[in-house]
Amino acid sequence: MSAKDELTGAVLDHLLSDAGREGLDGSLRSLAGAIGVGHSLLLYHFGSREGLLVAVYEACERRERAHLAAFGAEDADPGTTMRRMWRHLAEPRMWPVYRVGFALRARRPGVDETREPWIDELLPLVRAVGVPAGRARAEALLWLATSRGLLWELTTGADPLAVDAAAEAFFAHYGTAARER
Repeated sequence: MSAKDELTGAVLDHLLSDAGREGLDGSLRSLAGAIGVGHSLLLYHFGSREGLLVAVYEACERRERAHLAAFGAEDADPGTTMRRMWRHLAEPRMWPVYRVGFALRARRPGVDETREPWIDELLPLVRAVGVPAGRARAEALLWLATSRGLLWELTTGADPLAVDAAAEAFFAHYGTAARER
């Protein structure tokens, strides 16, 4: 693992800890201090605060896709996998990283390198609930967009119970649709 990867992981771990709940609102110096390095080291490896944010967000995305793959391997039932993944994604400790991701996407319209890797991870679940191959990619994008929309609601102040109810309605739709096929 490279020094840059180690720093990225340390920043991400800090953000996901109780100490990191403030997100990346503080200075680069305070963030560097929180992980026990000098801010010049962060600048050396990432070039800027923006470069650090991009690396941390992308690392989080990779971790979350790995969680989905692990959940899918553990559960034969796609609905169970979807619910487990939602519970994991909806944890308040994750919200600071999602805010970073939403802000990055807003600053870089039309650029989302994370979309296709997520769709690739979701395709086995989509196929497992009986979606025909010709519609599977579109359905995986629907799952991704719905999840991101629900996460947006969570991170912008919606009632978490209402958002969970909406997520459950979405999962129930796929359970019903699979039984009807």
